[in-house]
Amino acid sequence: MNWNWLPSMCTLGNLGFGSISLLFTIQERYHLALFMILLAAICDVMDGLLARMLHCTSDFGKQLDSLADIISFGIAPVFLILLYRLENVQWLGPVAAVAFLICGALRLARFNITAPSKKFVGMPITAAGVILSMIALVDERLKPEIVILIMGLLSILMISRVPFPSFKKFVNRK
Repeated sequence: MNWNWLPSMCTLGNLGFGSISLLFTIQERYHLALFMILLAAICDVMDGLLARMLHCTSDFGKQLDSLADIISFGIAPVFLILLYRLENVQWLGPVAAVAFLICGALRLARFNITAPSKKFVGMPITAAGVILSMIALVDERLKPEIVILIMGLLSILMISRVPFPSFKKFVNRK
């Protein structure tokens, strides 16, 4: 039986959970929004894992994954932070949010045009988006200024050349 469609289904799950997270954020159901982002992250890990295990990686899958990631780990976390933690910050919050999205898009574009590697160059948007989402809800005592600083740091890490570990090496053993 051909299972090559399974990784794309996980990618679409990622996109679906990210979209539902946005809806929950708009409805002010912030904990459910975070939970959807975490489910999207599980799907994001699974799609790459399955594609490598089933030997069906493709340019289509890579592009679809990036489109899903910008929603689930870019837009969804940014809206969660803006509406839940930075609603009273006049202009700096939206500027930091746009910078996070731009850096996430740049990180994804760079990933899509580079050769496969055993390490990530720059923090993956999945990790940055999950961290950003979790700080929104884990410690509600964090001042908005600290949240903005963390968002800025995550943005810089995404476009940096700092190497981050990848789980790919565990799947590609021959």
